[in-house]
Amino acid sequence: VDTEEDETLARRLDQELRDAELASRLEREERTKLNRQASAAFAVDSTPARTVRSRDSFADSPSPRRARRDARPTTLRGKFLYYGLRVTSGVLVLGVTFLIWITVFGSQASDQLDPTTWLPGWPDEDPMLGSVGDHNVWKTKGRSGLTLPVLNNLDSNSNWRRLLKASIQQWNDGIPKAVDINIREMTYDPDCRAVRKAMKVCNGNYGPTNWRGVNQILLQDDYIITSLAKMNDYYLEGTNRAQKLYTMCHELGHGLGLGHSDENFHNRDLGNCMDYTERPERNMHPDESNFETLVDMYGPLGGVSVAQQLPSKSGDDRVLAVNVDADRVEDFEKYALFLQEPIVADSNVDGLRHDGRWRLLRDSGGTEHYERDLGEGYKMLATFMLA
Repeated sequence: VDTEEDETLARRLDQELRDAELASRLEREERTKLNRQASAAFAVDSTPARTVRSRDSFADSPSPRRARRDARPTTLRGKFLYYGLRVTSGVLVLGVTFLIWITVFGSQASDQLDPTTWLPGWPDEDPMLGSVGDHNVWKTKGRSGLTLPVLNNLDSNSNWRRLLKASIQQWNDGIPKAVDINIREMTYDPDCRAVRKAMKVCNGNYGPTNWRGVNQILLQDDYIITSLAKMNDYYLEGTNRAQKLYTMCHELGHGLGLGHSDENFHNRDLGNCMDYTERPERNMHPDESNFETLVDMYGPLGGVSVAQQLPSKSGDDRVLAVNVDADRVEDFEKYALFLQEPIVADSNVDGLRHDGRWRLLRDSGGTEHYERDLGEGYKMLATFMLA
């Protein structure tokens, strides 16, 4: 009997254990099912929920502009530091921006430099200031134009010779035609010794003379008998083609006897190299007004030459043709030596002002133009660009 009861009890306990295990498994499955349903529901509703929460949070929080405004200092010292730092930061940003602009675009701007940066004293101290409409002329036979030899004594290793040829071609091609300039290739002569009845063009490092280019003329009986055009590489070496060509054309124009077309470089450019300009690339050439002035001075070109024969290339430039009057040649040799004196612009020009041999022709503030009477009908013009 006891054995049967024990077996019955054992079966009952085993059944209860199985029921408990089944109930536990069903509970786990139900819980898993509920979890999956809850996860799916959250995936669908999470975005609006977050949006609602975000909107609620934004509604409860202050705006960034209001927050920045509330963050501003209220004390005097705080305000000083706050605004001082902001101003300092702005200045630094502008300064760095300016330096970057100069570095990137500075080389482009250099082609349009203000003349005060490449021509000392410009414009108030130009050597020919005050010479608008003030012309000197070469002596010709009749009014048949001017045929003039130009001796090319420029350095063959520089680009000056090409610039001289280009500029002379422009003067020769002018209409109306009044001049015929003949180039004679010579050896390099930085001393630029004068030759009678010819213009001589030279270049060299003449030092800090306060002039870039200069044209000296020697007059005999109020007519030009020689002209020296000098380009000072102390200032012009390394400058661009526009500045060099403008200087060359300008000095050749003075050598032909022309004064300035205009002496205000702030006004509209006239388009010719006898006009002051802030933009040399716009005034590198002569124009019709220059050619018309030359016609007024010499008449239309007809073919009578100033110099009947050029000096020999292999000989001394001062050797003249045999048909030139010997006395005149001797006088010229004597007075041409004055042209070899150094030309240095002196802001006071005391040496000239107190020298009775010089007479002040024009005083334009920054420029003084003197005339020196050498006697026997010879005069020398000295124009100083004061620095």
